[in-house]
Amino acid sequence: MLSAYLDMTPTRIGFTRLLGKFSRRAYFGPLAPFRLTQLGRTRLPGPRWVRVRNILAGVADEDVARVCLQVDPHVSVQAAPQPKRLFLGREVVGEVVEIGPEVEFLRVSDRVAYQMDQCCSTRGVEPPCRQCAVGAYNLCENRYLPGPEAVGGGWSEEMVVHEGQLFLVPDSLRDEQAALIELAAVATHAALRHRTQPGDQALVIGAEPLGLLTIQALQALAPNVAVTALPLKSYQVEIATRMGAVRILYPDDSEAGIVRLTNAKTYKNRQGANLVTGGFDIVYDTIGNAQSLQSALRWAREGGVVVLAGKRLNPFTVDLTPVWNQEITILGALAHGAENWPGGEGYAALGGEGGGRVGTFALAAALMREQRLTPERLITHRFPLREVRQALETARDHEEQRAIKIMLDIHTVASAVRNPAPAQPTAQPAHSR
Repeated sequence: MLSAYLDMTPTRIGFTRLLGKFSRRAYFGPLAPFRLTQLGRTRLPGPRWVRVRNILAGVADEDVARVCLQVDPHVSVQAAPQPKRLFLGREVVGEVVEIGPEVEFLRVSDRVAYQMDQCCSTRGVEPPCRQCAVGAYNLCENRYLPGPEAVGGGWSEEMVVHEGQLFLVPDSLRDEQAALIELAAVATHAALRHRTQPGDQALVIGAEPLGLLTIQALQALAPNVAVTALPLKSYQVEIATRMGAVRILYPDDSEAGIVRLTNAKTYKNRQGANLVTGGFDIVYDTIGNAQSLQSALRWAREGGVVVLAGKRLNPFTVDLTPVWNQEITILGALAHGAENWPGGEGYAALGGEGGGRVGTFALAAALMREQRLTPERLITHRFPLREVRQALETARDHEEQRAIKIMLDIHTVASAVRNPAPAQPTAQPAHSR
């Protein structure tokens, strides 16, 4: 099978890091960790494993960061066991073509999306850890235990995975939607990390795919919250508007806009220190670098909340004095798992009348079925798998290419899935200037 992956040999990584200082082409060269090659077909490693023939996959920011070696080996997550081959592509839909003898929930020809990495259920750990017991498989305490690993990822013609790692795609979703359930679930989880209150003002920093879908998820699940978007690129303003942002802030006018929108006050000294009192009730940082996190901490009101949803695998320096001086709460958001279902206006429309827990994938799929999450509207570029290097270069140069979401066509499969009606554009928001 044709497969794209990273060869994690230290000499390849070190040599490419050195060459990358002189030319960005080094990350795609013959000596780079990134490989696109034919691999031999692998047997199912266990009775509950399945083989999936991939159809369509997304190019995620994290994939691009790993290919371009933007991962610092000193961050804590790098201490986890690393495979010799790191298969790329979590945003994928495919068709089951082979099942093991003890597979319980899937059948050949089922359409599936990749949902989770290893956890208690895929490792056969009983009783499950406290996180898996409540559905939070993303936080599994046993996820790094040794055992059979998946072969192939979304950027492969096939992948061999445990049946517990897959989500059965509803028939009502098209392939473009199904491939992006994972991205929609990440945004949904971020939106639900903090229980908003009617009348809250929320700010979403970043208008990359995660930021845009976080805006939509907030509009769907917390319709009484006013959502302001801060796109970092000019070409993202229009799409942020169409995805539901009530107001737009511009990077060069952000603090003045925050004063107008929230009645905040600002103070500065000659040394460049900057203090904002008042601000947004909740800020979602979907970028995750030093500048965006610093802005999020500075622009949250006293007693406010910052949800750190963007991921950067490198350390940086941030002024944390707002955390204690204004008692700002920072919440991390990792992927997806299970969500509290508190009820309310936004939830009741999806059938969530009572309390309880619901899987993030199932919730995201329901929102997509209702056309309240529309990740397929973000697709701007498509490439065949053999042109994955060009897809990566387009994603890396997304501002120049005006790229939002890039997809890889793995296989062309005739589908009888009913196409949902396209989402209607939202009302034009009030800009901050």
